[in-house]
Amino acid sequence: MTEARELLIDWIRNAHAMEVQSEELLVSQLRRIEHYPDLRDRLKAHRDETHSQRAILEDLLHDYRTTPSAWREAGVRLMAFGQNMFQVASNDEVVKGAIMLASFERMEMSVYRALASAAQVAGEDALVDIFNRLHAQEQAMATWHDEHLADLVRQFVVRSELPDVTARH
Repeated sequence: MTEARELLIDWIRNAHAMEVQSEELLVSQLRRIEHYPDLRDRLKAHRDETHSQRAILEDLLHDYRTTPSAWREAGVRLMAFGQNMFQVASNDEVVKGAIMLASFERMEMSVYRALASAAQVAGEDALVDIFNRLHAQEQAMATWHDEHLADLVRQFVVRSELPDVTARH
C-alpha cells in the first residue's frame, strides 16, 4: 500500500470520528431546543445528513478492509460531552451552540476538501466526487448558519427581555 493511500485511510478514520462528534453535538442540542423551530428543523435535517455521512465513511473504511477507530471515537465523544456541558451551563445556550456548530461546519468543510485532494493524489478518483459532495453538504449548513445567525440572536435577545419567558434554549 502506498503512503498516500495509508494517509487517506487514516484521514477517513479521522473524518468518521469527526462525524461521530458532530452527531453527538447535534443530538444533544436537539434534545434541548424548544423555542427556535427553524433552528431545530434545520439541525434535524443536518443530523440526518451527518448520520448518512458517517455511514458513507464506514462503507469506505470497510472497502479498505478496516474499521473506524474506537479510540478516536471515544475521544471525540468525550469532547462532545464537554462542549455540551459548557453550553448547558450557559444562560445563552442556543446562541453559543449555534456559533459552535457554525465553526464546526467550517472545520468539516476543510476536512472534506483535504480528503478530496488526498484521494486525488492517491489515485482514488471515485472518492474525490464523494468527498466533494460531503463538502457541499457541510457548506450548505455553514451557509444556513451565516444566513440565520443574526435572526437567531435577535430572537434570543427579544425573548431575554420578556418576563417569564425562557430564551436560553
